[in-house]
Amino acid sequence: MLVTPNLADLEWFREDLAKLNIEETHVVKTAGEARRILIERVFDLLVINAPLSDENGVRLAADVIGNKANQVILMVKREYADEIASKVEDYGIFTVEKPLSHAAFWLALKMTSAAYNRTRNFINENDRLKKSLADIRLVNRAKCLLIEKLGLSEDAAHREMEKMAMDHRLEKVELAKRIIREYED
Repeated sequence: MLVTPNLADLEWFREDLAKLNIEETHVVKTAGEARRILIERVFDLLVINAPLSDENGVRLAADVIGNKANQVILMVKREYADEIASKVEDYGIFTVEKPLSHAAFWLALKMTSAAYNRTRNFINENDRLKKSLADIRLVNRAKCLLIEKLGLSEDAAHREMEKMAMDHRLEKVELAKRIIREYED
């Protein structure tokens, strides 16, 4: 989505997005229009050509980054760029100075995309680790139940779970869920 009071450079904007395989673009003139669309949709990229007629664009960028727009580029006048960048960079908003050449906009798109992909990889790895930790906790809980209910040692409970998993051709997590259901109910 492009939020801009000026539609003069719209064609090269769309051309650059098409190069990144972003075919669908929405162009609006005000933050209010953008907020109405963002109620119902999430966008991969939001480009704000600030200032807007109804606000400076900084609040819109900060409000939507992460939950309504995965990447935000905020285009601001050169004299305000450093000040605004210091306010929004902790949110992960990429600030570029205007006037903006076609090459500079392309570079901003590529850098924003690279930063987003890196962050997405960290999030995916974090999710994978959280799931792994939850699985370990589940297996340990089942092992503790075997120790408590069957009077096994920790090593014996571990061996018993491995044997049961192989015998029933189950992943340890699935076996743990069955053990927990059986002994906690």
